[in-house]
Amino acid sequence: MTHPTSFELAEAARAWARGSYAMEAAVELLIQHGVWLHRTDFRRYAIDYIPAAHTRPSYAVIDWQAAHTAMSAGRLPCCGSEAAILRIALSLADSLPVELRPIITGLDLTNIRRVLAAIAHANGDRDAWITTQGGPA
Repeated sequence: MTHPTSFELAEAARAWARGSYAMEAAVELLIQHGVWLHRTDFRRYAIDYIPAAHTRPSYAVIDWQAAHTAMSAGRLPCCGSEAAILRIALSLADSLPVELRPIITGLDLTNIRRVLAAIAHANGDRDAWITTQGGPA
């Protein structure tokens, strides 16, 4: 089996998350951030890619607990802003607790906008991404 491109993986993750605002928000935050879905270690530990069948699209199932475990065990080394984005996505998708003050104070304006869009999306506003860099695909 060939490995999906980053674009195919993003679309498959969106298809998998569709229907849950919080899950969609977490997935879109990772996509818009542009780091985690590109990393082979993240893909190895946290993503199960299921190719399309004639009756359904491809899915990229994100195992949020596996991502949390891998990050906590040091198997996903990353900088502070990358860790912050993943922790916020984990909290949105899987209700894992996150301390906002130390996380958001280390983010630049672009990432703050992404986080705010994710929060708005989790609350039902799918259009929140339009004002962020790139918007949803």
